[in-house]
Amino acid sequence: MHFSKFGLLALGAAAANAFRDTSPFFLASTSEVLTNSAYIQTGAKLLENLSSSLSTCPSDYYVVVYQPGVHSSDFATRKSAPRLGAKMLGKDRTIRSKMSVNEVTGLVEPKEFKNLLVEKCKAQITAVNASSGSYPSYFESGPRIIDMEFPMLSLGSDRAQQLSGFDGFLADVVDRIPSSSTYTIIYITSPREFPETDSVIYEAGDSYPDTAHMELKRDYSAHGSASSSLKQDTSLFNDYQFFTPGIFMGLMATFLFLAILYIGINALSSLETPYAAFERDTSAAVQKKAQ
Repeated sequence: MHFSKFGLLALGAAAANAFRDTSPFFLASTSEVLTNSAYIQTGAKLLENLSSSLSTCPSDYYVVVYQPGVHSSDFATRKSAPRLGAKMLGKDRTIRSKMSVNEVTGLVEPKEFKNLLVEKCKAQITAVNASSGSYPSYFESGPRIIDMEFPMLSLGSDRAQQLSGFDGFLADVVDRIPSSSTYTIIYITSPREFPETDSVIYEAGDSYPDTAHMELKRDYSAHGSASSSLKQDTSLFNDYQFFTPGIFMGLMATFLFLAILYIGINALSSLETPYAAFERDTSAAVQKKAQ
């Protein structure tokens, strides 16, 4: 099953934040490659599924790209990676096979794919320095692996601009491949750390281990610092908040209602009505009887 839209990588902010230790995977090829897209998949399962397809050596060139520090939400819009998005959306007529996995659990090592292609296809490796932005003017005949590793994206406002720049660099490298040759782009990513949390990214093994023997790496330094600071500062006002915004709003509303009540009572008490207003006027009845 192929996803029809590149934007399916982020099905809303809530869904994206649900998988903070995952990252996407893309494959686009001008050859016929047996692939199956999925929303979530383990790294071991992904490598297993692609090993049988890549073992047949379907292409002349294999562009193995590694982009660390990204999340599926980084590819939520087409402006994030427009050239790669065009290949995944089918706008590039030369692309015959494509695959995308929104959330890959566990880190996928690029060397696993490179070792597979070297062993099965006898491919030679040409390293491209993505950090300096330099690449050869042409590539020797295949089978050949074009190895590219981009720097980790920053957590600042220029994050999207960096990703778009890397996408343009990838497109320039692919354009250097002879038009008469076939190629396969293997775009591997790794998850990024979120600044608002100090969570540790867990690395999954080759398969899901037995729950009885599974060990998770946890960081207990935060607990130690919290306990020490609690001992140093035991003031009641530092541990509890007595004057919350809700209480402040309640007091303001109470003051407003009391002011309205005071004005109303004052207005009623200021009314002056003569006692004669409650007596019956008999002068009109007497005149009518005299007539």
